Order: sequence, then C-alpha cells, then structure tokens
Amino acid sequence: MQKLLKGMLVFLAVLLAAGGWPQGIYASSKGATISSDQIPGWPKAPKIVETTGVLIEDSTNTILYDKGMHQRMYPASTTKVLSALLAIENSDLSEEVVFTETGTREVTADSANIGMQVGEVLTMEQCLYAMMLSSANEVSSQVAEHVAGSVEKFVEMMNQKAQELGCTDSHFANANGWHDDNHYTSAYDMAKILQAAIRNETFCAISGSQSYVIPPTNYHAEARELGNHHAMLMPGHYHYEGVFAGKTGNTDQAGNTLLTACKKNDITLICMVMQSQEADVVDDTAKLLDYGYGKFQKLQMTDPAQTKEGGYAYVPAGLKAKDIESQDTPREDLVFSQYLYQGVPVGTALAAPAASANETDAAPAEDSLEEELSKVQSTGDDQRVIYYVIIGVLSLLILGGVLLIIKTIYQRKKQ
Repeated sequence: MQKLLKGMLVFLAVLLAAGGWPQGIYASSKGATISSDQIPGWPKAPKIVETTGVLIEDSTNTILYDKGMHQRMYPASTTKVLSALLAIENSDLSEEVVFTETGTREVTADSANIGMQVGEVLTMEQCLYAMMLSSANEVSSQVAEHVAGSVEKFVEMMNQKAQELGCTDSHFANANGWHDDNHYTSAYDMAKILQAAIRNETFCAISGSQSYVIPPTNYHAEARELGNHHAMLMPGHYHYEGVFAGKTGNTDQAGNTLLTACKKNDITLICMVMQSQEADVVDDTAKLLDYGYGKFQKLQMTDPAQTKEGGYAYVPAGLKAKDIESQDTPREDLVFSQYLYQGVPVGTALAAPAASANETDAAPAEDSLEEELSKVQSTGDDQRVIYYVIIGVLSLLILGGVLLIIKTIYQRKKQ
C-alpha cells in the first residue's frame, strides 16, 4: 500500500507540473490531451495520432481544436512559410539571387534540394516556388542571405517577425527547418504564422500552385519541373476541396508535420498537426477540417451597418446569438466587443454606437482598428489558458481528496 501511495503522489507531482505550465513538454509518446474536449457543450473532437495539433477559424480566431497547441515542437520545413513571407515582404520577385557556398553546401543526399550550383542565378520568384513546392533547403538559405546579408541576420528577422505576430513558443535558428535543438515552435505559433501569410496574395499564389517550371539557367541546361509536396492541394486520393495554401515538413526529430489553410463557404480554417512517425498527417488534417466545417457555425452578432470589423462568432452548431456572452468596452466612438461561449473566446467586433454610425469623419484609421482588435483577441487567448488552468487545478484538488481518503484508510488498517 505504501508503494501505491508513493506512486500516486509522484503522479500527482508530475500532473501538477504539466498542468501548471501550458508551454511544458509532454512526456507521453501518445501526445498531449485534447484540451478543447474539456469545454462544456463543445463538439467532441476526432482523435489524431500526431503529438500536438490545432485548428483555428481565421476571421474570429476561435480555437476549435487544441491538442497541446502551446507545446514546443520541431517544425521541420513548415519553417519555410515564415521564410517565404519575409522574403516576399523584403524583396522584389524579379530580383536575381546568385548562389554561393551558403546555399549550395546544403545540396546533399539527405537534404531536400533542386541541385543549385555556386554562381547559378534564379529570380526571387523562382526561389520562392522552389522553397514552397519542392522544399529546397539550399534555396531557403540562399534567399536568407540575399535578403538580410547573412543567414544569421535573416534568422533575427524571423524571430522578430514571429514576436510581432504574437508567437510566444518559438525560436528559429535557420531559414529552412533543418534540425537544430534551438529551432522550435508550437502548433499554435505556426498556425498564427500561416494566418499572417495568407493575407499576402503572392504567398497564396505560390503556396497554392500545384506545379511550376524553372527554365534553364546559366548553369543548368534543362528546365526544372517542380510539384507541390502538399497532397491535399494536388489531384488524387488525398485532395481536399478548398485547401489553398500550406506546407509539409519532415525530419527524423520532427517526424511528419503539416500546415494547411482551407476555405469553404467563406470560412477559412487553419490547421497544424505536428510529429507523426507515420504518414497520417493528411488523413488527420482532413478529419480536423471536416470537424471544423461540420460541427460549427458562424453567427452574426452585430448590425453589419454599424460594424467596423468582425461582428461574428464561430460556435458549436445549433447555438443562437442569445447563447453567446458579449463583453463590451467603449472607446471614443467605438465599442470593442468580445464574444464568449462557456468562457472561451469565439469572436470579436469593433462597432460604432447607433448614434454615431454615420459619423465617418471621426473614425480612426484602419490600421488602428486592426491593432485594437488584435489586442482583444490576444486577451482572449490568455483567458483560454486561464480556463484550462482552472480545470487542471480542480482536477488536482479532486485527485488530492482521493489520495487523502486512501491514506486515511491505510492508516486505520495499520492501527
């Protein structure tokens, strides 16, 4: 009995350590628990084999599915989404990228590449297609050097950009996702990065292409034909209607990872699944997308004529607007609203009061509106974490009571 009691006490200590820190590393090889399943009234989520995963509705930032979404993981080549976005924002597609030893040293048998040579020239546009479709590691590193002067400086840009996007679980050490113990992120952070990337039309056009041809270059006499590695974008068995952007990733340490954006009926879902040792990432992504489209609905919460931004909630199917709590914060001629269901953020809005709905001359700039809305959404993420911590503490209290009863019974038997 003493051994049993000690074992349960050790388990309690481990559970407390894991439950108290959302960004902690899970020891179980089966992965994290599905936190979203603990929300009362939330649709039961499908099981996935990946260690972690997240599903987010884009317009409301509603987190539909959370399996260890803040757990630090290795991203592999999904890293290239951030690298490509930075390259698009800081260069012109027609710029010539001259390859040096920086890139070509990564043309090896164990590294995804398109066989670039020292002195060979591609345009930035061609480089971006090679990065996103063929996952060319040497091209990613060369683009980093071209944009920032060195890979190291580009990595600084990556970490700064991630911070600006609200990523709190990430540290990037290279531009291509090649394994490094100090190169890590989370399912949530990568979803936020893709959420930012799909705002860029150039990124979407490149990432969503099924194929691309790089014509002969100064060092390569034949054209290079590139095909997208993301099976859900391609014709065939794994094709998923509506998928328009994303990135695959695989290393021995990261396992298989898959980052995906899908749009149906004007609803965009972003999914990230991380660390599968089998080729289940496509099937599991499809399960989560089916769940997001089939078990939830979009509710209009404000008068469109008065709404500056947002005004919708994405909630379990069958709910009505009256079932959703609204927390309003007046500010000058605007009202910031956050929508909650069971304490979970499910949408936000910026709306003008009816009396000033037509007074456009006093309205703040659009950038200001977006910035304020982002603050409200960030607060919602914090509230969600608090919600899960409260559930964890209550579970621990119950477990503690059970242990106390066991100890009391044991002591009485001993007497």
